[in-house]
Amino acid sequence: MSDLLLSRRLARHALEGAAEPLPRPLEDWMRLLLLDHLAVAAAAELLGSTVAARRSVTTAAGSTPDRPASLVGGGFGSVEDAAFVNGVAAHGLDLDDTYEAASLHAGTVVFPAVLAVTEAEGRSTAQALAAGAVGYDVTCALGVLLGAKESYARGFHPTAVAGAVGAAAAVAVLLGLDEDQTVHALGLAATTAAGSLEFLSDGSWTKRLNAGHAASSAVRAAKLAQAGFTAPATALEGRDGFLRLYGDGLVPGRTPQLGPVGQGALDTSVKFYPCCRYMHGAIDLLRQVHDEHPGLEVTDVDVVEVAVIKAGAGLVAEPPARKLIIETTVDAQFSMPFGAAVALATGTATVAQFADAPAVARDLAPWLKKVRCVTSRRLEAAFPASWRAEVVVRLHDGTTVARSEDAFQGSPGDRATLDQVQDKVAGLLGAAAAARLAEHVVRADVNQPWSGRQPGQ
Repeated sequence: MSDLLLSRRLARHALEGAAEPLPRPLEDWMRLLLLDHLAVAAAAELLGSTVAARRSVTTAAGSTPDRPASLVGGGFGSVEDAAFVNGVAAHGLDLDDTYEAASLHAGTVVFPAVLAVTEAEGRSTAQALAAGAVGYDVTCALGVLLGAKESYARGFHPTAVAGAVGAAAAVAVLLGLDEDQTVHALGLAATTAAGSLEFLSDGSWTKRLNAGHAASSAVRAAKLAQAGFTAPATALEGRDGFLRLYGDGLVPGRTPQLGPVGQGALDTSVKFYPCCRYMHGAIDLLRQVHDEHPGLEVTDVDVVEVAVIKAGAGLVAEPPARKLIIETTVDAQFSMPFGAAVALATGTATVAQFADAPAVARDLAPWLKKVRCVTSRRLEAAFPASWRAEVVVRLHDGTTVARSEDAFQGSPGDRATLDQVQDKVAGLLGAAAAARLAEHVVRADVNQPWSGRQPGQ
């Protein structure tokens, strides 16, 4: 590892990476991630959590000097308030992109902070995409150093804690901070980062709050640094620093994954099901089984064995009895039995099914009871570099149906295409709004100021 302190290494990567135009393949991929992000956030504008977040801030009908940034659902707010509200919205459906190696969602924190600042400061689309790319890099690199297993063991949400620091790096770039100021911005974000996993206990909304708070904290941290506020040089790796608080410190053998600019974004997965990413591989496979066995009834099934990666078991599989209780959408988003039952019984796993999860779970209760979550040596050997999936469906007539995949749909090993993302957007927003959003994002002139308008506005 370099002799440079970690915050300086990350700051230098961000500033140097954003100084040059993005290579065209990376620019195209950043546009795709931005399209996906905006659609997911817009589709969540009527969720109770989004509505409550918007009501909690002061808004204006039009842009004003003190409320210059667009809010999901309409109106304008301060830069920090826009980052907050839009972050809450973006994480509401649990359909936002995922960096599997660190088990976190970078875009749901980075983009709300970047877009609010870009709009307020009159920055260009090119500057927004470049800042977003280095924001992903810092978030993902720090997430790998932190370790999902270690963070989860302490009850912290990696998206929120690593995302705040990564988003602060992105905002620092947009505000034109120098290297020392950027180092302070990262340190300030590290000391204000927060976000617990206690939402798992009763399906409440704090997971969404975590993302919005992280985006808002990132803006505040960068602005404080710009104003001369200081942070410890060892804010990340120090005795009482970020990595020690939220993980096990600097784990021997772990190094920051700082490759070419934008590598974090390029290694990010697009989600096609509105639930925890640890559930997606099994859903892929059980949808296949459903399609291959038309007319399959619950009475035909003895047991459905779903291999769950150990790092995610505490989120989606344990305790087993609790994961059969579906009283809220969040309960369903973190229940492998629910995801498996929906996929095998219906061949789908839609936003509508998760939104109406308690009723769906009642209808599918016999299916949920058939699901057993197990471990797999093959999955553990590949993790975290590769997220794989295995399911076995044992039928009453003695037939065994086994399926496996080496990469979840939408991951770097089975990369999402623009057509697939546009289909996803159309499913969320309708064809007309999807077309407007695609025109706004995919074909936007990178040299023009970014417009914060939402689909339909």
